[in-house]
Amino acid sequence: MSEPKRILVLSDSLHELPAAVTALNQCGHEVIYVNALTPLPELAAKGEIDLASIDALVTGRVMWLDAEALALLPNVQVIALHTSGSDNVDMKIATARSIPVTTVKGVNAEQCAEFSIGLMLAVTRQIRTGDIAIRKGEWASKTQSSLDLFGATLGVCGLGLIGKAAVHRAAAFGMRILAYTRTPDLAFGEQYGVTYVSKDEVLQQSDVVSLYSSLNADTRHMIGERELRLMRDDAYLINIARGELIDEKALYRALSEGWIAGAGLDVFETEPLYESPLFGLDNVVLTPHQAGLANSAKSNAALGAVTNALDALAGKQPKGCVNPEIYTQRTL
Repeated sequence: MSEPKRILVLSDSLHELPAAVTALNQCGHEVIYVNALTPLPELAAKGEIDLASIDALVTGRVMWLDAEALALLPNVQVIALHTSGSDNVDMKIATARSIPVTTVKGVNAEQCAEFSIGLMLAVTRQIRTGDIAIRKGEWASKTQSSLDLFGATLGVCGLGLIGKAAVHRAAAFGMRILAYTRTPDLAFGEQYGVTYVSKDEVLQQSDVVSLYSSLNADTRHMIGERELRLMRDDAYLINIARGELIDEKALYRALSEGWIAGAGLDVFETEPLYESPLFGLDNVVLTPHQAGLANSAKSNAALGAVTNALDALAGKQPKGCVNPEIYTQRTL
């Protein structure tokens, strides 16, 4: 084996996941754990870690890796994320520096899909409302009726691995399914009775709209005031994908002024989220980006990120590389 490298694990959870820790302990490299979501500029200011000596960074999506942060890692050879998205990384800079950026996309698709169905149930069937009411001694005074999911219309925006897994579950509920996607899968649509329509048709016709789209320049704020006003006033919005898909200021108005009936949100424009006007509303269920945090999914995601990092350090193209063009550039 060549000279050992230095791997920085910057995460509030990976150190507790045995499979990933074992892989790191046995890799022959030096591993430095920072068991908190501490931004790189803060680490640099503390001076406890020589960031210039780091060869690999293993971390999650909530760590913003912009130009300032990446400049603190002048010799990093790989950025391995134990999440499905890479929108927290300045990909132009990473690619220009030939740094492979890897994700574990799809590793928690089933878990995220089931969580989105859970949020849908919690909001539409007033589960949170009922819990609050009974604790206040009000019994069922605020839960006399709710949406019938059997026969209701679910509108899906984005039909990747998570979206398809959610459709599979929603079909078992006897829901009518509409989908808006750039790449309609006709065979899948026929199997599950999916009707492909425009985004506006999804918003106008659905009892529940659930977002599964990736975040990019085209999808940022894909749900704003215009879109929320297209939805019916008895419809619900679910988002377990990316918080930036929704204009939260517009959503707050929609919920507080009754443009829509309610929402279930697991992701937000700013994360971690410690304060928000949404906290004061009764018709929204909020959870802390936990859709993919089932036991097996967390373990598999962490191990996948570690494997990607180790492969890159060994000179291999990692399976989860999202900018594979850097390997073509290196051979030119």
